Amino acid sequence: MALWQIMGWLNVILVVLMGAIYPVKEKMRTNKKLIPLYRKMRIIHPVVGVLMILVGSIHGYVALGEISLHSGSLILLALIAMALIALAGQKIKAFKKGWRKVHRTLGILVFLLVLAHLIFPWWL
Repeated sequence: MALWQIMGWLNVILVVLMGAIYPVKEKMRTNKKLIPLYRKMRIIHPVVGVLMILVGSIHGYVALGEISLHSGSLILLALIAMALIALAGQKIKAFKKGWRKVHRTLGILVFLLVLAHLIFPWWL
């Protein structure tokens, strides 16, 4: 397996890990044993997000040999938007209430884009 493939599958795993924070949060309300897991996930969530952007950027460049518009580029843009929304939501008072819904919606979009990228990598 080539390096770009390993990096791509690593990011697929990271997307699933990142998305798992929402069901864990929901289950935590009825299962208090999940609280320590959720707290750890909250700590690593932003770090893994930055890692996904870095690994995704390198993955795309190594796979294509250049930076170009591709189905993976849309994933990268959505991830960057998620990071910016999270940063703005925590710092800008006007965003404090609604940023999580936007962030979560973008997360669903990222998941769908990853599926599309895996099935039809050249659709764009």
